[in-house]
Amino acid sequence: MSPIVRESYRVPRGDREVYLHPAASDIVPLVARNRRRIASYAFDLAGRPIREFRAAARSECLALARRHTEQRGFAATPWSEPKPVIMTGHQPQPFHPGVWFKNFLAGNLASAVGGAAVNLAVDNDEVHPQVFRFPTGRTSRGGEADGVRTAEVPFAAAASVPFEEQPASALRREAADEILPLLPLPCAEPFRRFWRYLVEAASGASSLGEAVAAARCRLEAEVGLANLEVPVSRLADSEAFRWFLAAMLARHEDLFAAYNESLAEYRRAYHERSSAQPVPDLVRDGRRAELPYWAWRAGRKRRRLWVEKGTDGDLQLAADGEPIGSIRGADLSAPSVVAAHLAKWRREGWKIRPRAITLTLFVHLCLGDVFIHGVGGALYDKVTGAIFERLFAVPPPELVLASCAVHLPLQAHPATARDLEAARRAVRDWRFNPDRLLAEEKRRRPDVRALVDEKRRLIERRGPSREARRRVFRRIREIDETLVQFEPGGPAAARQHMDEMRRQRRENAILQDREYPFCLYAAEALAAFYRQAARFG
Repeated sequence: MSPIVRESYRVPRGDREVYLHPAASDIVPLVARNRRRIASYAFDLAGRPIREFRAAARSECLALARRHTEQRGFAATPWSEPKPVIMTGHQPQPFHPGVWFKNFLAGNLASAVGGAAVNLAVDNDEVHPQVFRFPTGRTSRGGEADGVRTAEVPFAAAASVPFEEQPASALRREAADEILPLLPLPCAEPFRRFWRYLVEAASGASSLGEAVAAARCRLEAEVGLANLEVPVSRLADSEAFRWFLAAMLARHEDLFAAYNESLAEYRRAYHERSSAQPVPDLVRDGRRAELPYWAWRAGRKRRRLWVEKGTDGDLQLAADGEPIGSIRGADLSAPSVVAAHLAKWRREGWKIRPRAITLTLFVHLCLGDVFIHGVGGALYDKVTGAIFERLFAVPPPELVLASCAVHLPLQAHPATARDLEAARRAVRDWRFNPDRLLAEEKRRRPDVRALVDEKRRLIERRGPSREARRRVFRRIREIDETLVQFEPGGPAAARQHMDEMRRQRRENAILQDREYPFCLYAAEALAAFYRQAARFG
């Protein structure tokens, strides 16, 4: 088994800085390497050869993605086995341009290898505070503010539910009227365009996350990107996922052990002391064992999935403390029977969804030829890969890491980090080395030269005793204070300049933040940059 190797991934910060791993020239060959590796797998999954299981899963899930894409009114890329499938995914929210880059990279890669790109809308994740965050130099009433600041305006009512459970009616339609007076001028029209698409999509969407994703897909279509898209909620209701879950339930003890052992290996490799990083261990509660899935009834908060094997061999499933149902011990080896139970519970309102690691485990094993992660997802995938090897005794497919930084088209201040350091040094020198900063004509004065020469001699001959050194220090301070009198405005001017450099650097950090939502940028300009950055030659 391949050990987890500690690697550092660099988050790009500079304007139009790109991070790709491996290098762009090796990404197309990586697809071919993965396909050869996957073709070599010779184990069974859910009672079927993995090649057969995978072909059926890909056929079903790609058809699901095509239907979902077409139902939104977008053209669906044709696909048939054995064409490559390039996958990526993120929560359905207005993410920053570094995340959106993955979609364009997936589309370009799919075109380069003659396959299809599929984006997973990860709507099984829990909704975080939904705000538009942006820089502004204005007050809430539209007047000029005292400097640049970061504004945050919520665009949805607060919720603590998965994205798929948040209704489209949660959209705060008045948010645009609060945002537009504060937006920098170059961001206003891109925002209006996205907001118009979002409001239109919300009128027919099953969730707010679906509406946000639909608005983004409309922008993608307008700039020529034709990826397929499918929410994880629909993927998790597929027969393929139910059969995969059936296999995991049959091996629940193996999954429990592989998950925790892989986390322990990750923490050793990365010298991580916190038991909550990168995710908490699965736990036991008496005879019950937690599995890495979520379970909840439609319309409610998500809860942890637990299993408990009774003395009769039957497997009881529960969402935290609420029973879901049971599977006879004799049926655990019959995936079709387990999948039928899962389908029945779904009709009764239960939803069982993967967590981040089990989602990528399913995707790597059953669907994609390549998955494109962001920098953060790459660390999770270290654990996923280790679980994959522990469960199936083969190495997982290689992945691609991709991110970038794009600054808003706003005028930044000229101050650099070097400028601020020089300003700090000047403030210090006016206190301890004013002779360095006096104007040339003042340094030539005989009385100034005499003081500077005396100071130099004192520094060279500090004295043998502590008391002598104290006298030297006091005299040097007197000389410095006398020298300052030849340019009395110098220290105040230096402090003022330092404060100005600090202000400019502080405002630049706001103006050049990489985390602002993609909908504040002109979609055509971002698309042109992405395509240039995603060349594989």
